[in-house]
Amino acid sequence: MNKTAPKKKRVRPVLVLAAVLAVGLVVRVAFLAELEKSGFSDLLPLDSRLYRDVAHNIIAEGKFPEGGLTFNPLYPAVLVAIFRLFGEGLLAPRVLQFAIGLLTIVLIYLAGRRLAEGPTKRWKPGGTGTAIAAAVMAVLYSRFVLYEGMLLATTLEIFLYTAAFVVALALDADLRGERPLKIKSRRVPLWFSSLLLGALCGAGALGRPNLFLLLIPALMIWLVVRSRRERKGLIPAVSLIIGVAVFLIPPTVFNAVGTGRLVPVGAHGGLNFYIGNDPKNGGIFQAPEGMRGTVPELVEDSRAIAEAETGRRMTHAEASDYYLHKTLDKIKLDPSAWLRVMGRKFVLFFNFGIPDMPNVYFYERSCGILKFLFVPFALIASLSVSGLIVLFRSGRNRFVVSLFLVCAVLSVVFVFANERYRLPAIPLLILLAAYFLGWAAREISRKRVELVAILAALAVVFFFLVSHRTMVEMSHSAAYAYLGNYYLEKGDESAAAESLAEAFRRDPNMVDAITNYARILSRQRKTVESAEMYARAYARAPRYPFLAVEYGLALAVLGRTEEAKQLYLQAATSNQARERLYACGILGEQAMIEGKRDEAILWLKRGLEIAPGDARLTEMLKAIEGQQ
Repeated sequence: MNKTAPKKKRVRPVLVLAAVLAVGLVVRVAFLAELEKSGFSDLLPLDSRLYRDVAHNIIAEGKFPEGGLTFNPLYPAVLVAIFRLFGEGLLAPRVLQFAIGLLTIVLIYLAGRRLAEGPTKRWKPGGTGTAIAAAVMAVLYSRFVLYEGMLLATTLEIFLYTAAFVVALALDADLRGERPLKIKSRRVPLWFSSLLLGALCGAGALGRPNLFLLLIPALMIWLVVRSRRERKGLIPAVSLIIGVAVFLIPPTVFNAVGTGRLVPVGAHGGLNFYIGNDPKNGGIFQAPEGMRGTVPELVEDSRAIAEAETGRRMTHAEASDYYLHKTLDKIKLDPSAWLRVMGRKFVLFFNFGIPDMPNVYFYERSCGILKFLFVPFALIASLSVSGLIVLFRSGRNRFVVSLFLVCAVLSVVFVFANERYRLPAIPLLILLAAYFLGWAAREISRKRVELVAILAALAVVFFFLVSHRTMVEMSHSAAYAYLGNYYLEKGDESAAAESLAEAFRRDPNMVDAITNYARILSRQRKTVESAEMYARAYARAPRYPFLAVEYGLALAVLGRTEEAKQLYLQAATSNQARERLYACGILGEQAMIEGKRDEAILWLKRGLEIAPGDARLTEMLKAIEGQQ
């Protein structure tokens, strides 16, 4: 009597996914606990402060700031909802973002299944293996966890981009008639899938317009072509437009009312284009000469400079257009220089990440759990190249993958390269890397190793050509300067002095590092050393009016009043209103001390022309006019 061998029990994929998600949850809980103990839990980068302050003001005033939007509104709107429900602490946004991060891993798993679905062929791996490999790589990629702990829209952008990719894969299969999209046994209509895709992209555009405003027209063209080819009509394309419009019409109308111009999201895209395509910057973010580096000040300074160069008043939207056209004119004059910058940004996309947040550096140093997340971007990027080749040879999903990947790369290449802008594309790169690993494992199991060896060698070559060397050296001076100012706000002057001294030591030629060091020396009453540092900074940035004021104050303490006055006069004639106001107040006060009553009145009145009703200047003016 023959006995059949007992069948091996196969582990259900859903249980493997649950185990992967459990690991992801443990990692996030541990990260949150370490973050709370680190002393950096409330260290917010400038963008995060902006979003938090905007959300706070919306709750307090019940409306968005007047005028056109100068920021991307998605995250402030989300923060408003969270703050109203749970208060204005930082824990609730982080917990929500950790939950969204886990959902993104589920989407990556579903995308892996979709990407490799169908009968197994020579150039196509199994769907389950690809999906699990992608989910594991996503759990072990530290940047997802790290940015989920920050008050930024990055986690939402990654989720929306990945969700849009999953829906696009499903919609493409439905349009081809291969696999209708179903919820349980009920078929989802094409118009609803397209509407959902449009809504995801419209919401994404409110957070990362340089990515989603590229993706939306590309998807529209794809749907028109695909629908006509498959004789499905134009309903999917129209539904996509409606889904996008639901999210883009409100900010467009708001901007039109505030500025008189049609601006879909925020009125600063032209400025970003200007910064990212300046050959002097090498494809990374650097504030232009005469502009401060933080978002609100950068937008304000750019408008002031645009007004000075054109001789007319401008809205933020008009200033953005001015910088857009200024950049296009430069490109026309020297297209070869622009192409070199574009090429460098393309390489930077696949190179070492350029973090633009000080938290990245300090979180990595203080949160040990991140060291266990060992899958680096260099490995993902290298394997994704081979995965893309395997995917193209398989003949499936090539157009959708290409569309999403090209838009993600161009969204960085058109502006400037940094890690945060690149992050939404990481799930797609992980999927391509997992696609290659799944295919390679199957080929090796069947003892077909030649092609695997060739494509693995290609990944190694790509790694050494692009990923292994650091193209942008990071001194982390700005991170330490930011940390020093954080300590000052908390009243820890000793820790602030240590951090600001370290910022200066790491980059003794950076104006911000020198200026911050000069400020802390002044607070420590080291007047001579402080003045020397201000002189050093001023020699490198003589056109920066606030620096001129601070340098003048340092000289005044040393009794060099005439030199100080010349610096105040320089600031009083600048094109930046805040600095002019400050300088007028100092000049008026100095004239009062010197007994020059008429000169003091003149400067105080000039200051009140800049800021009518300013309490300090008004009191000073009343006091001097009341003198006999």
